Amino acid sequence: MPAREIKRLLAERPKARGLAVAGMPGGSPGMESSPAEPYDVYLVLPDGRYTVYARYGR
Repeated sequence: MPAREIKRLLAERPKARGLAVAGMPGGSPGMESSPAEPYDVYLVLPDGRYTVYARYGR
C-alpha cells in the first residue's frame, strides 16, 4: 500500500472501512520489480462494496 494513499485517507476521512490492493502486484511497495505492473488501490466502503481510490502505473 503506498504511504501516499494512507496519508490521503487519514486527511480526507471518508466513510470507509479502509484501503486494499488486490494480489501482490510487482512494483507496489514491498514488491519491487522491473517492470512495474499497473495496479489499483481500492477504498472499501462500510457496506463491503469498494471503489477505485487511486491508480498506479497506468
